[in-house]
Amino acid sequence: MRGRGGNVSEVFVSFQGEGVHAGRRHLFVRLGGCPLRCRYCDTPESLVPTAQCRILGPDGERRRPNPMTAAELESEVRALVAVAPPLAALAVTGGEPLAQTDFVAAWLELRRDRLPVLLETAGILPGRLARLLSHVAIVSLDFKCPSNTGERARWDEHQACLEAAVAARRDVYVKMPVDEATASDEVERGAALVAGVDPAVPLFLTPLTAPEGTELTITPATLERLHAVASRRHPDVRVMPQLHKVLGIL
Repeated sequence: MRGRGGNVSEVFVSFQGEGVHAGRRHLFVRLGGCPLRCRYCDTPESLVPTAQCRILGPDGERRRPNPMTAAELESEVRALVAVAPPLAALAVTGGEPLAQTDFVAAWLELRRDRLPVLLETAGILPGRLARLLSHVAIVSLDFKCPSNTGERARWDEHQACLEAAVAARRDVYVKMPVDEATASDEVERGAALVAGVDPAVPLFLTPLTAPEGTELTITPATLERLHAVASRRHPDVRVMPQLHKVLGIL
């Protein structure tokens, strides 16, 4: 997207559904496009660039064509901030935001308000993450288990991203999506990785839900077992379902 703007899938206000800041009202900017194809992806419409960006405001839904320039995106964000209830953060998500690092950096450089930026990333592009950390206050990293994603292992990339966020002294937490098929040794490896970088970083085991509805794809017994495995390696392991799925909202 260099020189042509970026691909934005959605801009909307909702409650954060995962991690340390769950339950807080955020303004979400969802970028289109992702290099991964995780089997459980809950936003498949954002896996590829979209022709239009959907903007959800208090007056309803409207659409504008992609690509958008950084200035155009910032104009839309400012307009929503002005009419939204009090916000805790600006959440930059996807898709994979780091797939459009140049665009995201250009946009965040335009921002002048004090709303902290929360970057949600799969944690597979450490070099690109490092370029954005000066603009970001909170980093949410997903650690991907090959047993449930269908993707190859990316432990080295995950570790490099976590080390960069911790070194930059950002507010950082790690999520590990789990279901009935998730391998215990992968959960143990992820927990050990987080603890080895910084045991103060919380690790969330996120029970996955069915593509439609809120039914969990993991039994309580398996979730308890995976929590016990992770807790042997890391002192702060928490279980939290996706709040937005429970509430039936974006």
